[in-house]
Amino acid sequence: MSSIKNTGTLPRIFTCSDAVNRVDYVDIDFSSLNLANLPAISAGTNVDVNVHVSDVTRTTARIHFSQKFVGTVYYTVIGFN
Repeated sequence: MSSIKNTGTLPRIFTCSDAVNRVDYVDIDFSSLNLANLPAISAGTNVDVNVHVSDVTRTTARIHFSQKFVGTVYYTVIGFN
């Protein structure tokens, strides 16, 4: 188990929701945060589908869905700069 070292710096948080219409994945861009390291990303939907995040960089990531659906994806990006 790893821990985050207390540097006295507050985390940067980016929260968003996007409408989804029959897609397998959504690419997200959070470059406005100017993060120094890879962020933690949490994602979910308003319907019953599995969600996972891949291809995480300091500025972008991809959110995958277990099936194509119509609804909303919600995600939060937390990191430090």
